[in-house]
Amino acid sequence: MKREKQIIIIITILFTTVFFSSFCLLIGGNQAAIMGALLVPCIVLSYCFPQWGLLAFLIYIPLGGTITYSVAGVFHAFGKGVRYTGSYSLFHLAKNALYLPSLAGICVSYKILEKKPLKFKPLLITIAFFGLTCLLTFFLVNFPQDFTNSNDKIILMGLVGLKVWLGYIPLVFCAYYCLNNQTSLLWLNRVLVLLIFIACTLCLIQYLLLVHGICPGSSELPQPSNTVASLRAQCFVGGSLLYNPARNLIRLPGTFVAPWQWAWFLIASSFISYGITLSEPSRLWKSISFASIITVLIATLISGQRTALLLVPIIYLILFISTQKTNKNLLVKLAIIFLLTIIITTQIGLVDERIANFIQRWQYAPPQEFMAKQVQWLKHNRITLLGHGLGKTASAARHLGSIQLVETFPVQLIYEIGILGYLAFLSVVTTLTILTFKAYRSLKTLPLRGLGLCLWVFILLISYNPYYYPLAVDPVAVYYWCVGGILLKLPILEQRAISISPESS
Repeated sequence: MKREKQIIIIITILFTTVFFSSFCLLIGGNQAAIMGALLVPCIVLSYCFPQWGLLAFLIYIPLGGTITYSVAGVFHAFGKGVRYTGSYSLFHLAKNALYLPSLAGICVSYKILEKKPLKFKPLLITIAFFGLTCLLTFFLVNFPQDFTNSNDKIILMGLVGLKVWLGYIPLVFCAYYCLNNQTSLLWLNRVLVLLIFIACTLCLIQYLLLVHGICPGSSELPQPSNTVASLRAQCFVGGSLLYNPARNLIRLPGTFVAPWQWAWFLIASSFISYGITLSEPSRLWKSISFASIITVLIATLISGQRTALLLVPIIYLILFISTQKTNKNLLVKLAIIFLLTIIITTQIGLVDERIANFIQRWQYAPPQEFMAKQVQWLKHNRITLLGHGLGKTASAARHLGSIQLVETFPVQLIYEIGILGYLAFLSVVTTLTILTFKAYRSLKTLPLRGLGLCLWVFILLISYNPYYYPLAVDPVAVYYWCVGGILLKLPILEQRAISISPESS
């Protein structure tokens, strides 16, 4: 009987795959059909093996932009812009075929809804409060607007907004329950550090192709495409790119859709790569971790991202100082780093050029003035209790109606979900920051304690980030909640390792 059920399930999967891929073929062409044929097995396998599905999701996140725009090529030049193919939406939704079934599988396999650890209760209460405020905005703001504005699809925009703000929060619990022991943590760390190394290496190749003229870049494009990041300049990996050496303009997307996403990937990678270097027991993988740090620094230098260029070196320096076991020879080490920095910045022209460009851009558009203007804009558009509607600033909802381009995170939150929603969100991230800090402080072994510190500083930075909106989009929105779950689980993994060690028996 069991064998008959397995045969029926396999036949059902094959029939569904053929039907869905045929449907995609009619709508989006050959590329959509291939993706459709892969999606159904991915959904089933992700649900049946949720740990592997979640790992595949984490692998897909930094490579999704490359798969969509470089491998599949879901766009083509049209006039001064681009036109997307029918498979565009399908490729952008592909990551959900890994994430959502894995989430469902983890909830069923580990009975998350039945288990309520004491440490989760404060977090669950704040998440519930935040979810309630988002639903209030959806039903009391988006719904009425949808009936009064026939041109925009406000309800669909609201659903996109719900996905943006609430969609990845369950990753806290996914990461917590999927890490069964230190071996699983070790393999997760190695996958992440290898992804960082590969992504940064691909970015370096992208840069060399542009410098040597193999990729044309933005110089020959018509205005305004030659002064802003554009898909028309796409090169090797990733999406929108800007490379115009005549105007000293460069914004590389790396393996991501847009350059600023790549910048925040580099920022997140600085915490992850350094933390893994401290906790990795294998010499080989420790060397790979060090190599990933070097590639992150190189990618930061060549990518032309102001935020990453400012933060990544500072992050590495802060983590270096914070994780020193003793203060012995610390001043000597810092002096050596300072001298090496002076030598590099004065002797290597590229470094000097990037720093000069950074200073010019900072003077031309100071971030503090930009943030002040965003706050003034928010006041001019009225600050309300429930906001102006979910999805009203989400780039993913731009095809559903008119949206506002808001580039500072607090302003974006307040505009969409109001003061009440912003306070609810702050309660969530503050609770997570406090709980993860307590988890980090409870660690006794030095490798895990070093990893915990690096990951907690990442949580702290992203929780109260006043500038761009990394928590609203990939990849930081994924890494943030995953790291929160990992940190909460580290003390338990440490206790399990101690309890089964030979010394304890």
